[in-house]
Amino acid sequence: MKNAWMNGRLAMAAVLALGLVGAAQVYGLTGGLTGGVPTTARVQAPATGVAVVDVAKIMVGMELVKTESAKLKADFETKQKSLDGMRKKIEDLVTQVKAAPKDSAEKRALAFEQIKAEAEQKMTGELFQRDLNLRQGDLYKHAYTEIKAAIDQVAKQNGYQLVLRNDADVELPANISGQDMESFIANQRVFYADTSVDITEQVVQLLNNQFKAGGKKK
Repeated sequence: MKNAWMNGRLAMAAVLALGLVGAAQVYGLTGGLTGGVPTTARVQAPATGVAVVDVAKIMVGMELVKTESAKLKADFETKQKSLDGMRKKIEDLVTQVKAAPKDSAEKRALAFEQIKAEAEQKMTGELFQRDLNLRQGDLYKHAYTEIKAAIDQVAKQNGYQLVLRNDADVELPANISGQDMESFIANQRVFYADTSVDITEQVVQLLNNQFKAGGKKK
């Protein structure tokens, strides 16, 4: 009877010990029971929604960029006609200088007019090009600002926490130095992106809808 009673007490103690160990594992306290440092329960980090965009493709598809680029082209063509007229005047002066009597006052006057016309044509051409470059810069800056705002809107509407510029399809350039190749590879942002996370078309559609509506809606 005494041995049976002892065996029962030992069995009960074993059951209680196993119960305590199980509870400790549930609540992250196994370290305390094994002589180690108590640990806290692990919490899984929430999944991050990631999307990609092709900025160059967005630029090409934007009605804003198409419209303003057409205006710049038309203005440039008008100025180019002005430069062509100045160039024709120079060609006429060259012909007149050649035909004028040698060492005559007329020849010297015509040569002076030629030099003056060439300087004016060169300066005008440089000013036209600088104006075009600045206006293109303003256009691209405005377009980029609109693109960024549209990406923010699409990302928030679809629950994306991170949007990357997609350059996965960019091919490595040929015939460049090792240093340039190393720099190109180091600047690669995305190596693979499934089409399901590409929001480029959504951004283009949003931008063009806003443009047709007369501007971005606040």
